[in-house]
Amino acid sequence: MAENTPERRETRPRTADAERHPSGADVGWGITGTMLSGMAVWGGVGWLLDRWLETRVFTLVGVLLGLGVAIYLVVVKYGAVEPPPGGRLTSTTRGGQRSRPPEYRKTQKGQR
Repeated sequence: MAENTPERRETRPRTADAERHPSGADVGWGITGTMLSGMAVWGGVGWLLDRWLETRVFTLVGVLLGLGVAIYLVVVKYGAVEPPPGGRLTSTTRGGQRSRPPEYRKTQKGQR
């Protein structure tokens, strides 16, 4: 019986520093699922409250609450959008102080 079973092979070793980053499609589906499930779950809770209290307002409140919570969870999980490379263009110097306007942008009263 032992001769009929295939030989067990060792798994391929993984490197310790290799982090798996999700693809763009994985992130998109994760965000879509979070948004839809948030609206469905909280909308369902609102619908149940509407049935129980014989009203018609809690379904909408539940859907909006679910959407808000889902947006919050997406921002927490995936973070904000990173700024483009090169940084943001501002009119401040490296020390954080405002730079002086060039000669052609001076006001009529002269320098500020």
